Amino acid sequence: MFCIRFGREEPPKKKGKGNFIRRMTTLRRGAPSQGRSAMLQAALMGAGMGGNVRPHFTCHDSIKRHILYVYNIQRGSDKTLKKEKFEAFLKGTQGAFWIEPLTQESYSFQDFFWVWSQNEFAWSAVRRHEELDTSKPISNYFISSSHNTYLDGNQLSSNSTADAYREVLRSGCRCIEIDVWNNPNSRSSSRTPSKTPQMEHRRQFSSNSIPRIAAERLDALMSRHSRSPSAPQSAFSSLESKHSRSPSAAQTTFSTLETRESSTTLDPKDITGSRSRASSRSKEDKFNGEPVVHHHGTMTSIISFREVCIAVRESAFQKNHLPIIVSLEVGADKEHQEMMVQIMKEEWDGYLLDKPFDHIDQHTQQPKLNELFDKILIKVKRISDKQVEDEIERGRKLGISSIRAKPPITKPLADLAIYTHSEHFNDHQSLLTTRTPSHIFSLSEDCFHALAHDAAKIRTLLEHNRDFFMRIYPKGLRVDSSNPDPSFHWRRGVQMVAMNWQRTDEGMMINDAMFANTHGWVLKPPGLLSDDKVDVEDIPRRTLDLRITVLAGQAIPLPKDRRQLGGVGVMGDRKFRPMVKVELHVEKQKGGNQDLVKETVVAETDNPDWGYDSKALEFFEVKDVIEGLSFVRFKVEDSSSMRDNLLAWACIRLDRLQTGYRCIDLLSKTRRKTEHSKLLVKVEKVFRAETPRL
Repeated sequence: MFCIRFGREEPPKKKGKGNFIRRMTTLRRGAPSQGRSAMLQAALMGAGMGGNVRPHFTCHDSIKRHILYVYNIQRGSDKTLKKEKFEAFLKGTQGAFWIEPLTQESYSFQDFFWVWSQNEFAWSAVRRHEELDTSKPISNYFISSSHNTYLDGNQLSSNSTADAYREVLRSGCRCIEIDVWNNPNSRSSSRTPSKTPQMEHRRQFSSNSIPRIAAERLDALMSRHSRSPSAPQSAFSSLESKHSRSPSAAQTTFSTLETRESSTTLDPKDITGSRSRASSRSKEDKFNGEPVVHHHGTMTSIISFREVCIAVRESAFQKNHLPIIVSLEVGADKEHQEMMVQIMKEEWDGYLLDKPFDHIDQHTQQPKLNELFDKILIKVKRISDKQVEDEIERGRKLGISSIRAKPPITKPLADLAIYTHSEHFNDHQSLLTTRTPSHIFSLSEDCFHALAHDAAKIRTLLEHNRDFFMRIYPKGLRVDSSNPDPSFHWRRGVQMVAMNWQRTDEGMMINDAMFANTHGWVLKPPGLLSDDKVDVEDIPRRTLDLRITVLAGQAIPLPKDRRQLGGVGVMGDRKFRPMVKVELHVEKQKGGNQDLVKETVVAETDNPDWGYDSKALEFFEVKDVIEGLSFVRFKVEDSSSMRDNLLAWACIRLDRLQTGYRCIDLLSKTRRKTEHSKLLVKVEKVFRAETPRL
């Protein structure tokens, strides 16, 4: 078995204390009551657990009160906490196991908090992944995927920018989408056929509802990046080394791979304004006659295909050497397709997989994940001339003159789709008849839902997705860049659920929880793997009892329209009144009416305290739970606001949610990790025997 060990980035150097820190009660870092022994103990325990010692934690009184309450309960009538009781707390209440024994006979409160909070396995609510088994064929993994990656906002009028690719790739996305079209200033562009509803990636826009004026926005083009020179060849073991254009060998050790931060996101504010850097050259010269990227038939701006390829090269393998899949939506003609191939081979030299491996026949088998390190795989359709003629003829018979097929994919471009070629999905029979290992079906979420809710077809769907790829993209009505719930598709074996990273909503929060602290490839759970031949009804499911008590919070972000006075956000006569909603995301039961959304009472200030006797939020007798495909979402909301009341959030995969008293790091609305925003909760989680499905 070949595994990747996920390491952690070194914490940034601590900055000087700002106004926020002055308002906080800070536990002194280097002065436990018994000298440096507690610090040494925390370091030893961290080393024994893989070196996961947390950076310095700044604690507000709202949380510190509850930690002191826990300490007093554990020590009982003793003046300080005895070693035996401390061990019982860590192993029993917190469910932690320690390689290095506790070295002190007793622990003061300061020592207790230091040792506890500095070790992530005892303190954090999220259990981190340690290793990824990379020895499976590539269809055995869920892959973090993006839809219309080039956009920084809505699907109709937002900017197209190469920086969007940098953002998502650095955030762990491993399947990106590029829509490629003719250069609007080339002669052949006037002959480019329009999109057809019969094509694989249907946008579902009527031909006369959206003016095609994207070409008028050439002024918004970002200046083309010049190609950076090749860096010298580097080894995988040094991930901090300068990015190289030559791939490393697959056998290289991955012990120093750094995990992506789940908080990073595609934030439009972080994407530099490409229009402000538009070239002063004439429109005819901006793209050098090369293909362009944009959302065809909308008002989105245009960028060059080469610029996108440069952005991918610069960011794809900086700190992540797992492969990426480039899903190409091609509306370009033969001449521009030839240019696409040339550009990809130039810009992705050494990374682009442009021919099959000698030992892996693309017609009979898939490569394993560990055979594709530092590789770019192309997903593109293979359309014959006859198919094009058939589609044109079908349009004529329907009397719709605007239905014309896009140009056929040329052989040089189709030859790049080696282990990931796109194939048209006709109907349910396609799942039975298409057996080429490299094929990928792309379906809209609506089409997939129709299949998944058909009892006669769901079995075939699951069997197909155990061995072959499927990709789901948002329905065309999601012009606001909203997202579907990806877990619905994951539970049915879909490997790639293309998400609109431009928007933070329920679907994107769940997607972030699935791939948090990974490199964008997650092994499927038992029952969905290619070597699992169990029936759909036999996929392991259990009954869940979950109790979550929200105790306190700190540094909750205040709404923009409020100012802070003495720790209380005020707007007119309204005080800042936060509350926490906890939502359990599991498979919905037919006819079920379980309430899977609970909420706390309303608190006050940006450092809320719900008290020692805070009411527990209970989710009992939740049946048919697949632990690795279920999620718990925490939303901190402003109860005094009627709209846009989300302040901060966290989403955790159920099997990674640790029990005991736990600290949750909160993210902002743009999916950025805030330095001090946290919740302190108590988690009790019990799974009972598997429940057979009828």
